[in-house]
Amino acid sequence: MKRRFGISLPEPVAVKLDELASSISSDRSSIVARALQEYLHNDLHEHGEHLCTGLIILMSEKSIDVNSLKSEIVKAQFTIRSSVGYITVLYVEGLYGSVRNLRKKVSRRCIFTRYIPLSCVYMGRS
Repeated sequence: MKRRFGISLPEPVAVKLDELASSISSDRSSIVARALQEYLHNDLHEHGEHLCTGLIILMSEKSIDVNSLKSEIVKAQFTIRSSVGYITVLYVEGLYGSVRNLRKKVSRRCIFTRYIPLSCVYMGRS
């Protein structure tokens, strides 16, 4: 089932949306719906405790010893050396509060961190 409603977009955003729709042979509604699904998934993720799996991406000047973090939520990791420093990807599973605390802990040693939620299980929903 779909619901129809109108939105207003700034002209530069509307132009980019039209260009994207044309280049991928899609319609604007599908693109906007997909973008909103991503936004809502990420935004809902920040609210309330829940079980989640995801990736924490770290960029740092020095290699980070993931074993020293002593975190039970880190299930896998890999690090690569790039022209901008070290990139470490952590695959994590656990309560979101633990993920948030781990990200906060490692962010002190990083140029930046980013969390990408892959799946979430909220109270009574998924």
